[in-house]
Amino acid sequence: MIFKNRSRLSVLVLVFISLAASSYAFALSADLTRDYFSAEDMPDKLHKGTKQFTIEASQMPWHYNDNLSEDIWAYNNTLPGQELRVRKGDRVQVTLVNDLDVPTTLHFHGMPLENDMDGVPGLTQDPVMPGETFVYDFIAEASGTYWYHSHQDGAEQVGKGLYGALIVEEFLKSKHDIDYTVMIAEKNSMNLNEHHDGHGEHDDHGDMNVEGHDTHGMMDEDHHGDSSDDHHMDHDMYDTLILNGKAAPDIKGVKVKEGDSVRLRFVNTGMFTQTVSIPGHSYKITHYDGQAVHKPTELEDVSFRIAPAERYDIEIEMSNPGAWGIQVKAEKMPEELVTYLPIVYEGSDLLPLNKAEASPHIFDFTSYGKAKNKGIKKIDQSLDMTFNEKDDGTFTINGKQAPHQEKYVVNEGDNVKVTIDNQTAKEHPMHLHGHFFYVVSKNGQSLSGSPVLKDTLNVAPGDTYEIVFQANNPGQWQFHCHELHHSAQGMVSGLHYQGFEADTYDGHDH
Repeated sequence: MIFKNRSRLSVLVLVFISLAASSYAFALSADLTRDYFSAEDMPDKLHKGTKQFTIEASQMPWHYNDNLSEDIWAYNNTLPGQELRVRKGDRVQVTLVNDLDVPTTLHFHGMPLENDMDGVPGLTQDPVMPGETFVYDFIAEASGTYWYHSHQDGAEQVGKGLYGALIVEEFLKSKHDIDYTVMIAEKNSMNLNEHHDGHGEHDDHGDMNVEGHDTHGMMDEDHHGDSSDDHHMDHDMYDTLILNGKAAPDIKGVKVKEGDSVRLRFVNTGMFTQTVSIPGHSYKITHYDGQAVHKPTELEDVSFRIAPAERYDIEIEMSNPGAWGIQVKAEKMPEELVTYLPIVYEGSDLLPLNKAEASPHIFDFTSYGKAKNKGIKKIDQSLDMTFNEKDDGTFTINGKQAPHQEKYVVNEGDNVKVTIDNQTAKEHPMHLHGHFFYVVSKNGQSLSGSPVLKDTLNVAPGDTYEIVFQANNPGQWQFHCHELHHSAQGMVSGLHYQGFEADTYDGHDH
């Protein structure tokens, strides 16, 4: 345990500081000197409670709609897996039961926790073998929108359905009337079972209820490419967008009343960057990767992009009655991969869904919200991270690729700046395990709006970013691309703390 040599008194003082902090504590200067707590070190009386969950991974049949189904790998027999909702400060115990015939693990994406709870096989734990269980035990110290997923053969296992939402609510009661999570994924319908029993037929008015509001025409039946495996890199094979485990016209919508305040938590679990458009209403983007935006302003006629593994929370004041469709569309395949999340006011169930065209104006986080001091007083260490692509189509970081990847060594307590330079022709959503980081510049220009605190940053071709984090969570961590096919093709690096004594584990992560 990384805290075993620290005094109980120090831990108590730090916990009280954490409990007194606001939900935006991670954007204050105190963030850069705080510690993360183990469940073992935190006294029972200081956390709000213990929340226990059992997550069983197994194979099961699943219907995306009346026409499309397949055998998936699922948590607790549902897609997405059971949403885990806890309060900030809760002790969380998740027992993973592996009923699959292959090894697996759980990774709690974005949640800062101890290294041995991070769920990376071969690095932080042994894989959980078929028939075995493993208990993940941590304190939900940071409120926000997170998700959990397999970190064993991720491109395959997440693609088969092993993912779910982890929501850590703030101490105070939510000010929103509706708090709803939207998990985005993609499928190749050529790999699915097709049923034509008549139950899937819908006219242009659809099945006028919230569960099956009209999304007619959003699934292209003229499939492209060949019948290659769903998890290969042939992106043209993906033709069906999935929201919360369902495809049109069976996507469950959100029923609202005029005057409601609605929080939508978007989570991209897939492999494509999506553009999300909000019709008929202004809205605010309140959180990036679960971390609060400082004084967000109203947006209107603006779409936002959400890359693989990113999370965007938005707030909408419902002031325009009707039946609206929030458009979700993959940028690389906008004709095939497009669908709608119904937002339906009371009394509007029988109205056609208003599917307004996406705005061409794209949200820019570099100047959104109000500036605030991040508390970064000095940089102790500067690192470079350069992406290249080899002739065989695989990727490198600083000329290296997994399993012989770049390993960055840092000292505990240092403020570390990383310059990320993408010299490939692909986007790379880079995820740092175990830490949040500030995005401080893009292409040589400092950010002018709210501090941007994230755990996953999408780096477009030709872009250069500077990020800063404090090395305040000892361990050995991954820093990798979360387009998981890219990760499998070499885009993985490691972050190792000087002097950290790592255990040796069997197995490996692909």
